Amino acid sequence: MKSIGNRSFFDSLEEVVDPAHTAVLVIDQQNDFCHEKGFYARKLGLDVSMTCAINDPINRLTRAARRRDIPVIFTQFIIKKGFVSDSSLWLSIHANAGLKDLDQETFYSIEGTWGAELYEAMEVQPGDIIIPKYRSSAFLNTPLEALMHAQGLQSLIITGQVTEGCVENTIRSARDRDIYTVLAKDAIASTSLERHDRIMANWLARSYCPDVSELIALWDEEH
Repeated sequence: MKSIGNRSFFDSLEEVVDPAHTAVLVIDQQNDFCHEKGFYARKLGLDVSMTCAINDPINRLTRAARRRDIPVIFTQFIIKKGFVSDSSLWLSIHANAGLKDLDQETFYSIEGTWGAELYEAMEVQPGDIIIPKYRSSAFLNTPLEALMHAQGLQSLIITGQVTEGCVENTIRSARDRDIYTVLAKDAIASTSLERHDRIMANWLARSYCPDVSELIALWDEEH
């Protein structure tokens, strides 16, 4: 810890990711965004090789977290049937992704569909927390902040996709809520390497960005 006057703060990665006050957050690792048969790859023709490749590092991290009783939280981006959860702005965003009719059933992450389910290769355990969300940030109109306060959590290790969208918006939202943020750099991905590298270059200078092996090693040293 370091202090300025009578105020103190965490000053090392080891302090920030102490299991006593840390959770692991996995953002939107869902079939439509990661699977080769999902909407992103099959309908939009996007490259999901990165979002698929981070699955193994995420599973390694969540296994290690559970061993230390660190909460594992998954978010699940959901669109309500009939697009009733969409504002006019989000209708325009979804129109750019191929939405033509409010009764359209073929789209990404429609509630109750295979595509909206967590990516089938993700290891999800009964004690994990799954939080549906309807916007980019994992905090907007979700119980995430209240859950963290209730459990005395001060830090989030952030993983998932996509880097320039839901991941970055969640990072900024967390910091605005006075939550320490750690980016597991080999467990974050996009459908664009250029956009991923550009966003990560910014955060490498502003936040802790260890890889998964480094985080696990820290926890193993403490145990």
